[in-house]
Amino acid sequence: MDRAEVWVALDLVPGIGHSRVVRLLEIFGSPEALLSAPKEAVRETGVLTAAQVNSLSRGPEPEGVRKAVAAMKAAGAHAVGITDPGFPGLLRETGDPPFVLYLRGSLEEIEPAVAIVGTRSPSRYGRETAMSMARSMSAAGITVVSGLARGIDTAVHTGALEGGTNTVAVLGTGIDVAYPPENAALADRIALRGAVVTEYPPGTPPDPGNFPRRNRIISGLSAGVVVVEAAMKSGALITARFAGEQGRTLMAVPGMVTNVRSLGPHHLIRQGAVLVRNADDVLMEIAPQVKSALRVDGHEGREPDGILDLIEGGPLSIEDIARELDLDIIETTKRVSMLELTGKVRRIEGSRFAARSTNG
Repeated sequence: MDRAEVWVALDLVPGIGHSRVVRLLEIFGSPEALLSAPKEAVRETGVLTAAQVNSLSRGPEPEGVRKAVAAMKAAGAHAVGITDPGFPGLLRETGDPPFVLYLRGSLEEIEPAVAIVGTRSPSRYGRETAMSMARSMSAAGITVVSGLARGIDTAVHTGALEGGTNTVAVLGTGIDVAYPPENAALADRIALRGAVVTEYPPGTPPDPGNFPRRNRIISGLSAGVVVVEAAMKSGALITARFAGEQGRTLMAVPGMVTNVRSLGPHHLIRQGAVLVRNADDVLMEIAPQVKSALRVDGHEGREPDGILDLIEGGPLSIEDIARELDLDIIETTKRVSMLELTGKVRRIEGSRFAARSTNG
């Protein structure tokens, strides 16, 4: 078996929770070593019950592994585990990470990332706000994370795809299960421009209990979480709770006081979440994390790749800068965003950028 297949096999060992597997991987170092470890060695760790030790010793049902691997590959997906270099660092550092992710696309270079979540039945205001915010965040070089659900999530991913930077959709189903069905084409577009990910093995249906748990991954991948329209009992507020537990910056968009969908964001704001109106507000709140992630080299304050020299000759768009300096559009967006956050450039009408005068 290749490494991805080993992760699938470990995931399909019955009766062992993921948190126990994470603890065992810290001890044994790799999924291969864990699956081949002598029963006595596993028992001596004290992590598993006797029944769980026996289950690990027997291993997964081979036909189940074969079918899951075939389904994963048929979906154009692969698996990455918590001990692999490609596993997201921010997520690994949370208190309750998954030990394996199934994904279509790539999770490389997704930082900095911000999650935007909300109700499945938004108002026009909520939908337009979410889409506009995601579009602007993506245009500023920020990866936007959401859950591919109907409503706000759909608006978020759609807006992010228009902005130019990667977007990540976190599922509550298997990687081969399209849910909701009408978002199958959207998921395909996301996989080409970011990643569709899940901790659930192939074939997992959209059971209601899966979605609250997947929300910790949405927040875990992100430097901050923005809630746009949500009732008091909603998945978006569960994501907000996970964000607080993980030490993420929690933000909320205010709405009309007569709209029941505003109850969730208003409650979060009263509890200390930052009130944000647009992408600029969000960028300012996560500026320290963004500056760190967007730093082009190890020297803070160093001007990247002649961008300032170029725009001192006159305002230019991202496309103009990328063409003149022979840079990738997404990389150019991130570098210009770093300069904007540090106050060295300013955005002017027409989404062009000009050098900020040193005299103010």
